[in-house]
Amino acid sequence: MHRLAAVVIIATIILAGAARPGHAQGTQPAADTAAAVQAAQTAGEAWLALIVEGKGKESWAATSKHFQAAVTENAWAQQAAELRSQLGRFQSRKLADAHYTIDPPNAPAGEYVLLLYESTFANLPTAHELVSLTREDGRWKVIGYFVQPAER
Repeated sequence: MHRLAAVVIIATIILAGAARPGHAQGTQPAADTAAAVQAAQTAGEAWLALIVEGKGKESWAATSKHFQAAVTENAWAQQAAELRSQLGRFQSRKLADAHYTIDPPNAPAGEYVLLLYESTFANLPTAHELVSLTREDGRWKVIGYFVQPAER
């Protein structure tokens, strides 16, 4: 279980090539960036709560159009249930880093916030969760979700 196939990747959207975490890109003023990060964090944590509660279909409904195009509602609900089963009961989550970026390479044009959490689960006591959000129709929506064992 601790190997967890090295990395469990649920979403197929990868925001590869984004700048170093903790540093904003683009021309948005710092205050606007901070507000965007806070709004995205609120949306991301509400989405993570759906995953913890076993609400796979509801979590899919709260994702971006790109996420929904990459994985169907039923496939996501099944993957989320399998992931919950593999990880075991959720125990804790702490935000380790938040990163705002505009138009990263290999991703659709737009605003993004990447949230990195240090998390613990019954079967994976040291994990990193990466939740990627994009602003869509004025709201922050999840575009990607990754879980991997944290290096010790």
